[in-house]
Formats: sequence, structure tokens, C-alpha cells
Amino acid sequence: AAPAVEVQGHRGYGDLEPHNSLRAFRAAAADAAVASVEFDVRRSSDGHLVVTHGPEVGPAIDKATLEELRKVDLGHGERIPLLADVIDACLEGGLIMNVELKGGESMENVADTVRMLKEKKAIPSTRISSFDREMLKRVMELAPEIPLGALYHPTKHFVDPEDRSKGVVYCDAPEDFAAWFEEHRVEGDSVNVRAEAVLRSPELVREARRRGKGVMVWFPCLTNAGYEDSEDVYRRVVDAGADVVCCNRPDLLRRALERSGDSEAKRART
Repeated sequence: AAPAVEVQGHRGYGDLEPHNSLRAFRAAAADAAVASVEFDVRRSSDGHLVVTHGPEVGPAIDKATLEELRKVDLGHGERIPLLADVIDACLEGGLIMNVELKGGESMENVADTVRMLKEKKAIPSTRISSFDREMLKRVMELAPEIPLGALYHPTKHFVDPEDRSKGVVYCDAPEDFAAWFEEHRVEGDSVNVRAEAVLRSPELVREARRRGKGVMVWFPCLTNAGYEDSEDVYRRVVDAGADVVCCNRPDLLRRALERSGDSEAKRART
């Protein structure tokens, strides 16, 4: 039988609810198949830690106040939530949190996020991920007990900006993608790799295992043909060795796992 796989909602509940909204986190909590949620932490210009990826709102996050950011309707009347409120919703719903720290932003975001998680006694339900290695190193210093997710394969650009149907180009992972934090050895540590990358380069899984890291496979909002969120591609990444799948269609992932007999892929919640 295939191993149980953790279903993780990208930006809350994937494309089934407005991204990074309290409505999405509550919907994920209500879905027994979803064990964890991924979300993005940013800071408003007046210092509030908020949960948003960015593109779903109008103004630049770090140049807008919380009040300005909250003028944007994410859908169903949802507004950009405070990190504090998202943590509360996830704890109340029994969800594991994959907290992504957006790279290239202030290191204060790391310290303040970790401090809030500690104050809310949320560390046992938390993993922290980032494309920014320096941010993850800072997490190690502040809270070495938190599992880390080293993120790779961000989108670089469109193949042809005039014709987005031609797909995207993404960054490759460096050679030391798993080795650099091999000594961290915290249960839940993972390398977080793009679905297309792991299907093209299955050796990524072998190297992660060799270094004692789990494998989280994530599905971007912009994909190349043949690597979109679908039952078929989900099955392929599970067969490739994914421990966690961060998806935009948790309903399809649940169905794919049930059809394969991997119905044990339910919530392994704390």
C-alpha cells in the first residue's frame, strides 16, 4: 500500500476558497482530509504582521497600511487577516501550520512571527518555510525546535510574457538543497520542492532522504502544461515519494488518494 500522505492546503484551502482568508482556513479545518495549511506572512507599512501572498491585493503590502490593505475584498467579503487571527483559527481547527516567511523582507518579521507563535503556544503545530536561507537560519537561532521547510524552485519568469500559455521558467535547487541543514534534525524538517521539478528530477527525493529530510511537494498557481493540479499529477508526485502535498485542489487530492487505496491520508493533527 502507498504510504499515508499529508494533504496541505495552499494558501489555506487552495483555489476552493479565497486565498489566505479566514474563510479558507476554517474551510480547511472542516475538511477531515486536510491536515495542514500553508500561508504567507508579510508586514504592512504600519507594522502589522498580516497573512497574504501579495498578488491577490492591489497595493504593495509593505507600502500600505493595514487599513488600506483591508479595503480589498478577497472574495465573499473576506479581508486580509492578521497573522494573530490566522494562528487562532488554525489552532481552533486543529490544523498544522506551514508558515512561509517571504524572502528579502525584514529579519524582524522572523523574530516577531516566532515570538507570536510562542506567545500563542502554537509551536507544536508549526513548521516554518522560506525560499530565503538566511531567514531559516534565523529561525534555527530563535527556536531550534521548530521544523524547517527549505523552499525551492520559485518561478523566474514567463517563457513568453506576450503568451502566458507557453508556460514559465523556474529556478533550479542548489546542490546543497538538503545538506545545508542536515544537522538540524528536527522531526518535520523538509525540502519543499515544486511538483514539476520532482517529477523531472526524482533524485531530489533520494537526496532528501539521504540527508534525513522529508519531502513536501508544492503546486504553484502558475504551472507548465502537464503539471497542473489534477488527480493524475497528484498520484505521480505521491508515487515519486512525497510525504506532504501542498495543493490548490484538496478535493481532487483527497479523491486521488482514496482511489489509490491510500485512504489513510487523513489528518495527522496535533
